[in-house]
Amino acid sequence: MISGKVIKGEAVGRTIGFPTANLQLAKTPKIKPGVYAALVTLKRQNYLGLAYFGPRYIFNEKQDSFEVYIFNFKQNIYGQKLTIKLLQFLRPPQRVTGLKKLKALLQKDLQSLDQQVILVNRGDKILGIEEKSKAHQGRAKLHRAISVQLFNQKGELLIQQRAKTKPLFAGEWANTVCTDVRPYENYLAAANRRLQEEFGLKANLKPGFKFFYTARWGKNSEWEIDQAFFGRVSTRPRPSAREIADWKYISLSQAKRQIKTFAPWFQLILKKIKPSDIVIS
Repeated sequence: MISGKVIKGEAVGRTIGFPTANLQLAKTPKIKPGVYAALVTLKRQNYLGLAYFGPRYIFNEKQDSFEVYIFNFKQNIYGQKLTIKLLQFLRPPQRVTGLKKLKALLQKDLQSLDQQVILVNRGDKILGIEEKSKAHQGRAKLHRAISVQLFNQKGELLIQQRAKTKPLFAGEWANTVCTDVRPYENYLAAANRRLQEEFGLKANLKPGFKFFYTARWGKNSEWEIDQAFFGRVSTRPRPSAREIADWKYISLSQAKRQIKTFAPWFQLILKKIKPSDIVIS
């Protein structure tokens, strides 16, 4: 654990979309210099982020400093105390000569977390991260996920048959799209990303209910706190063959009659869905 008071810096990070909190530490931490995935605690609230310990080469500094970029965070926290838990070492410090190169380097750091999921407790408080494949082994570890339901102008629901190459529930029919939330994403960002990746679609999504879901698939399992989203689509889907074996529109009443033929999380959604969730305007 590393704790310190947030002090003012040069505010360069915010100009490239990566605002950092600079920490004043009581003593130099005995850690390897570099970039880490980190759990940040502020007033008992947990966040994820990227922590950096080392020289700030962009300013030609030789002394080490400690700063953290907190994901999906916009509060003014000057003078407040942060506690940082280093979760995973990502890379050693690298020399960069300009802000454009620094931004590209930080974006690459984010991409290195693409195969990680957000571990949470049953109150949806962030506990840390875990490699996606490991989070689904055995009884699985509780993590964040999303499920999107898109309706056409007739009020029919877009559903898909999962590709046979999927590691979990391959070949099963399910809702429009679903996925785990990456460490640097919020629920909505994950929903929009997956909709684009699987169907090449964009939609104005509205959040609905959250639900807990767990199910076994061979030696692996799902255990998720799942945020459902709803929206309308008017353009033709462009499904990814790598992700989707087949797709179609189906009325909600027909889907509920066939409920036992669908993937287990979609069955839970169909039991909870209300007519007011059908977005057709």
